[in-house]
Amino acid sequence: MITVEEVKQLGNAFWTVVGRGGDASAAEDLFLQRGLLLPNGAWVDLEAHQALHRPLRDESHDWIDLTVKELCRNPERVLATGTVHWEATVVATGGRIVSDVGEQWVIERGVDGRIRFVHYWSDSITFAEESAWLDDVR
Repeated sequence: MITVEEVKQLGNAFWTVVGRGGDASAAEDLFLQRGLLLPNGAWVDLEAHQALHRPLRDESHDWIDLTVKELCRNPERVLATGTVHWEATVVATGGRIVSDVGEQWVIERGVDGRIRFVHYWSDSITFAEESAWLDDVR
C-alpha cells in the first residue's frame, strides 16, 4: 500500500515546483490528471495554478495531520486526507499569508512503481487572523 511517507514526498515534490514559480510542465509527471480543485471549487490546470503562485515568495508547506486509506489494490490507489499549514509572502504588498489548507488527494501507483495524483483537491482554506488574503495577490 502507498504509505504516508510516500504521500508526503509526492506533496513536497509538487510544492517545490509551485514554490519555484516556474513553468508548470515541471509538475506534469506528478499527475495522471493534470489539474486540481481549489478551495472555491474551481478546476484549474497546472499552468493556471502555477500562475496563482507566481506573485508569492518564501512559500512553506508543513503537514499538520495526514491519513492514508486504501481504496483499491489493482491499481494500487489511496485516499490521502489531511491539513497543511501554508505560508507565503505576497510580493506586491509584503504581506504574509498564514493559513491551514485541507487536502483530499487520490493517489495511484503506476506500473512503473511511481505514485501520481489522480485527483488533487484543496478542499478548504482557513486564514489566521493576521494573515494577508489571496485577494492581495495580483
